[in-house]
Amino acid sequence: MGLAMKFVMLAMVQLLVVLSLEIVLHSSFAQNLSEVTSNKNSSFTKYENLDIGIRLSHPSDWGKIVELDEGCHKQPSCILDLDGTNTNYTFGFSLRKFSKESCNCMSLMDHVRNDFNSQVTSLNGFSFINDNQTTIGKNYPGWQYEYSFLHNGAEERGITVFATFNDTFYSIGVTYPEESRAKLLPEFKKVIDSIEFLPVQDQINKIPSFMNMSEVEGSRSNTDSKNNTSGLQILSHNSFTDSEGYMHVVGEIKNTSPSPETYVKIIGTFYDTNNQVVGAQFTYANPPSVGAGNKAPFEIVLTSASVPTSMIDHYILQVSH
Repeated sequence: MGLAMKFVMLAMVQLLVVLSLEIVLHSSFAQNLSEVTSNKNSSFTKYENLDIGIRLSHPSDWGKIVELDEGCHKQPSCILDLDGTNTNYTFGFSLRKFSKESCNCMSLMDHVRNDFNSQVTSLNGFSFINDNQTTIGKNYPGWQYEYSFLHNGAEERGITVFATFNDTFYSIGVTYPEESRAKLLPEFKKVIDSIEFLPVQDQINKIPSFMNMSEVEGSRSNTDSKNNTSGLQILSHNSFTDSEGYMHVVGEIKNTSPSPETYVKIIGTFYDTNNQVVGAQFTYANPPSVGAGNKAPFEIVLTSASVPTSMIDHYILQVSH
């Protein structure tokens, strides 16, 4: 075989290799594109709440987003949750909204710090993992942190994302066991990316101060508690101020329902003598899960030095799960 013929044969072999490689790459790319398109077309449900000023999309099999305390537009703080899921992985979800006063926040970082301090004191085995700046929706600046904690003796993780818009403060979070991480987090990121914030003005109903003031001016004895209709009941509570000037509210709750309740949360809203909100804080029962018929203590600590305890006349407690 002549030298020229060998060059021709070698060129033909190289051409066949290139064509084969292009076919393989094209097939692989088409397959990946199909997978991405399929994920993008997965079923999502749009959710909009004008009372708290948010619009988002979430996986349809997450169930419905519902208000734990009815009348978000009438309350300085509001918590939303899922009414149940049909997914094949376990997780918890919460969306919280605070007015500037109830959050006791002047900035986004105030909001992050307040939530972090509350988690440290309320969750068993809390351990910080990492935090970073992030973007919510198309262009809203935010912050997020990841943590771990113990739930029923097993380690779980949580991620909370924080944002603020027009003096309203938001936190959106999920908690999950490690086996749910791979399936949950990509979906949670899509939820965060879909968020739009809408103008909102708190429409809290004001009550004349003489309707809520104690007979003795400045007394904190005029307090109230609102129990969740699911069967969670606040049995008792009282308050004191420690040597550092922080106000503590301690008490006990009971689960009167026939089934256990998880992530039992107690929210305290603090008012002055004019019935204006001067601060808010929440905590979880200890432990956060309360069995049927069982009791659990709780302690709320109003740690912000920007709210002198001398301003607080009374408070209202709410319990949810």
